[in-house]
Amino acid sequence: MTQLTVSERLTAADASPAMSTLGTRPDASHLMPAGPTLDLAVVDTVAGLAALEADWNDLYARAATPNQIFQQFNWCWHWAAHYATGPDAPRRIAIVTGRSDGRLVLLLPLAVQTTATLRELQWLGEPVSQYGDVLVAPEASHPAHLLAAWSLVVKATRADVANLRKVRADAPAVLLMERTGAVVTATEDAPYLRLDGEQSFAGWEERRRPRALKNRRRQARRLADTGPVTVERMTATPEAGDAAEAAVALKRETLADRGEFAPALNDRRFAAFFRDACASSERPTGATVHTLSCDGKPVARKILLETTAASFLHVAVYDPAFERCAPGALLLENVIGDCIEKRRATLDLLPPLHAYKMDFADGVVTVSDYALAISTRGWLYMNGYLRLRRRLKAAITTLPPSVRRLVTRATT
Repeated sequence: MTQLTVSERLTAADASPAMSTLGTRPDASHLMPAGPTLDLAVVDTVAGLAALEADWNDLYARAATPNQIFQQFNWCWHWAAHYATGPDAPRRIAIVTGRSDGRLVLLLPLAVQTTATLRELQWLGEPVSQYGDVLVAPEASHPAHLLAAWSLVVKATRADVANLRKVRADAPAVLLMERTGAVVTATEDAPYLRLDGEQSFAGWEERRRPRALKNRRRQARRLADTGPVTVERMTATPEAGDAAEAAVALKRETLADRGEFAPALNDRRFAAFFRDACASSERPTGATVHTLSCDGKPVARKILLETTAASFLHVAVYDPAFERCAPGALLLENVIGDCIEKRRATLDLLPPLHAYKMDFADGVVTVSDYALAISTRGWLYMNGYLRLRRRLKAAITTLPPSVRRLVTRATT
């Protein structure tokens, strides 16, 4: 199943993190009862990931929360097909599996990106996943097991640094981040809507500010004056794949015109991934494309991940020519109505926080990026390049739009 063939049987007493890791602090969890002994192994090939399908789906069904949608097998399988396959693949898989009596009870889904000779641990799913996390059954959730899995993958991959982005404050992975001594390098807020108590869209509207409601209705009339307005929802069809690819293309063009730096979207794999994730009926991900059209022309699109319990707004874009009509907000209202009709409890608008999202949101959850130096080179990378990159991105946002466009186009 693996090329590394790294498999160790670790008890709680073996589970303290590697003390050679820079930034790691001692942990006393190995002195506490950790429950069943786990058999840990590292899976580092696409074939090995595919072989986990049944066990992965079983663990996901038993242990996953709605917010772990990006840790579902099908989503990760499509990611591997685009980001970990082929001679020019930018990442290789490094998944830690933990089994108790043969049953999968822990899964730490990671990948390694190598730049020059520096090896960087990332969440499997980077950069298309919006939340990174570990899947763990209750009986395996003791810190000792998480730390044992971490120690094994660090040793197996010989990683220099970990750069684990977009961890929700309520994620099980937070415990692992804290116990390894990982430091927070950035935070942002993810707005969300609570919809579990709503019986109708009209009932939800009553909770909104009258002024916001009045503005939205005026914008809807303005758009309708331009031509007939229709909304279409597509998932798991070739047409959905075409619409997703068009949405990513428009998003890329819009950000370039604004001078916003978006290297992930400029990678051809990003659009290809979303095409397959939205089109596949054999391995459906729940990725759905909602399109608002005016006079037969698409003017706004949103790509969501949808489950029976929750929806997650991933890619959102609108045609700037229709900005005065606020087609993105109008389509979001339609999405909210759809979620209420399907009795979904939450609609997660995902980071980053934008003002228009807060016009709809009931609250926010903090999402953090974590980094951990594992070697001296990793320490230099973490405290040099990662910090400099964040400062450069922040500095670019303060430049005039015309200058931002020149800078971002010169660096993509």
